[in-house]
Amino acid sequence: MPHGVKIAGRAAPPMLALALLVGHAIAANPAAAKNPQASKNSSGHHRVVVWNGETANVGGGWVNPTRSTFGPQTIEAHSGSSALEFKFSGDNEWIGAGWNWFNFKTGDDIGTDVSGLETFSFWIKVRGKPVQFRLNLQCNGAVLDTPEQHSTRIDVLTYAPDIFDGNWHEVRVPLRDLVESKGFNPHNVSQIQLDLTVGADTQNSFFIDDISFDNRPST
Repeated sequence: MPHGVKIAGRAAPPMLALALLVGHAIAANPAAAKNPQASKNSSGHHRVVVWNGETANVGGGWVNPTRSTFGPQTIEAHSGSSALEFKFSGDNEWIGAGWNWFNFKTGDDIGTDVSGLETFSFWIKVRGKPVQFRLNLQCNGAVLDTPEQHSTRIDVLTYAPDIFDGNWHEVRVPLRDLVESKGFNPHNVSQIQLDLTVGADTQNSFFIDDISFDNRPST
């Protein structure tokens, strides 16, 4: 998460202008923040769900600029009755956002262990015009958002080129493509960060659901 924002009443490390939206998730299952849903299906695939709006529904988001929003809604969903909506507008500028499924709690022992898994995935439906869309993962630690906590940023359209057709699409990214930087810890991943470059007069919504890690073959 970029710095210079406040998280639950305390100042975060300094960086340039951002707005923070935290505590959006309904805590129907408070344990989901500490123990995201893990399962093994009949084919033997292990899956860890970190946000789906139902069984894993705890988290908070940040946005930049302040006219953007990022949080749960119940109008669109890939599964269940809710999904995250990242709603933004811009005019030839950079826009950033992130969703932290531990609601910005810090600690070296707080995070999702993705070691031994092969794929990061989520479902997305876009309302609006095409934009340049990148993402990366961030691990947790005693202090939020130090540079070494970020994975490599990848271009989402490389993995799902048709996401701007108005339908739901699964984005599957091999974890090996999110090359770990020095200090990135796959044992305590806590956040997805979005990085957009938009053209003139852009007004979009990204609906995001079923964020998970699994051991399906990444090809």
